[in-house]
Amino acid sequence: MKKNFILIFSGAILVLAFIIYFLPNIITSWRWQKAAEASAGFPYQIGLTKVVIIPCIPVPPPTGPLCTAGPLCTLLTPNLFSCGLHSEVNGIPAGGMGSNALFLNTAIIKAGLTPGGQLIAGGTSPVLMDSGVLASAGGCFGCMAKANFKDKIFNWIDKYIIAGFKNN
Repeated sequence: MKKNFILIFSGAILVLAFIIYFLPNIITSWRWQKAAEASAGFPYQIGLTKVVIIPCIPVPPPTGPLCTAGPLCTLLTPNLFSCGLHSEVNGIPAGGMGSNALFLNTAIIKAGLTPGGQLIAGGTSPVLMDSGVLASAGGCFGCMAKANFKDKIFNWIDKYIIAGFKNN
């Protein structure tokens, strides 16, 4: 009786250790798959590694109104409000079209994109991708979970369990 209990308890501990060790990798893989599927629905995609984030800086009159910092920031309209909401992201191309694009700062934050990281994105413009999908290892902005059971479970785990681990 005691021997059976020890075997069952050891097996349960082994299964739990296996889940704890591999679950973050499974969730990360699922995030990237979800992001790749979401960005594939847009006419322009970009994939970058070793990301550099350059916030666009509004320059008021008398010199401006201008939007400066990164080369793509100058393409924004001279509206000082919209300039401050965007950042240029560039890096080493890892697929898609191009090596830089403009994103909303809120999208960068919600996707968890950090300098030196990697991203997958899709948008309706090759330069201004603020109406599309942005994903990094830290999460995804503009991605929607599918309705199948596996995606619902992973989305729940990602939202509640993994997020709880990150806050500790």
